[in-house]
Amino acid sequence: MRLIDKLILKDIIGPFISGLMMFLLLVFTAGSLFQATDMLVKGVPVWTVFKFVMLTMPSIITQTFPMAMLLGGLLAFGRLSADREAVAIFAAGISFPRTLRIVILVGFLVSVVAFLWNDIVVPPASTAMWVVKQEAMEHFAESSNTLSYSFEGKDGQEEFVRVDGGYDARTQSYKRVSIIKYSADKNHKGEPEIVVYCNSARAKDLKSVDWTYYDGWSMPFISDKETGTIDNLIPLYFKELKTLPHQATLGKSFNEGKKAEITDPNNKSFRNLQKEIASDRSKGHDVRGQEVDLYGKISLPFASLIFGIVGSALGMNTQRGGGKSVGFGLAIFIVFIYWVFYHSTFVVGKNGGLPPMLASFLADIVGGFVGVVLAIRASR
Repeated sequence: MRLIDKLILKDIIGPFISGLMMFLLLVFTAGSLFQATDMLVKGVPVWTVFKFVMLTMPSIITQTFPMAMLLGGLLAFGRLSADREAVAIFAAGISFPRTLRIVILVGFLVSVVAFLWNDIVVPPASTAMWVVKQEAMEHFAESSNTLSYSFEGKDGQEEFVRVDGGYDARTQSYKRVSIIKYSADKNHKGEPEIVVYCNSARAKDLKSVDWTYYDGWSMPFISDKETGTIDNLIPLYFKELKTLPHQATLGKSFNEGKKAEITDPNNKSFRNLQKEIASDRSKGHDVRGQEVDLYGKISLPFASLIFGIVGSALGMNTQRGGGKSVGFGLAIFIVFIYWVFYHSTFVVGKNGGLPPMLASFLADIVGGFVGVVLAIRASR
């Protein structure tokens, strides 16, 4: 390794580790700290809260890798510029692109580590975190969270369930429940066979899938076999039912239904998410949102390389006088802009406004362009 590479590597490592710790604290405070505090106030055991906090850390660390790389490059090259070492480096005939070689190498290695961390460590930790969170929720008498899930019914037909009113843990019941069962007729694929709504549904016990449905109605869609048109739309009202028409059902136990809110892609590895997308696509489902999440598992770790270049070029261009305080402030500002843009493109992509791959990588593409511009400027 050349002397210049050793110098820059030494200057990057310290700020990188400091940035990892600093941004880890910031992201945790902005997200999980309030949830943990809320659990403690509501009487959740301290040990359960501690496990929840520890299990949230792996996914937060994934987000802090690019930020730490940005701060490492920014402070390392800012120090070279402030101490006039950059002048000596350039006077010796070493170009700025040459000095970036070690930054690119470190950024690439950090990106690979971030991807592996996000793919191997984060999914089981996130799944365990959700389990712990469900254990904590057992201490809450009620929740207003909306739940929704789909499954194959007893006759093999797909059903969709939405719980708009949340649940009551004391009575093991759901509030404002809607059930849609789809037709098994090939000529009416994707059409509902029956729709059921009830004000509440109560489980027999925590593990059983036997439910009693109260104060609702069911509306079967009966098609004319000759014309294929719907000729009867009459809601059938009920006060209490243990068996719904057309074998419709909630399909899950009380505890299983509560876990339906676990839709975070962090719970799935890259390969598992690929398999899920392939399965849903074969069923004719819209998978654009899942594809955005899939490519995001690459684009976010890859941002470490982009941020390393941007931070180094920006550190060389930044005027002297602020030292680390200016570096920290500038890094936080850049991270804020990146996350706003990153999440905005994700939302647009999931809504179909951008191709999934472009939506996931657009922030990195823009960041890479900015890095090139700043590097050209620093070379002059």
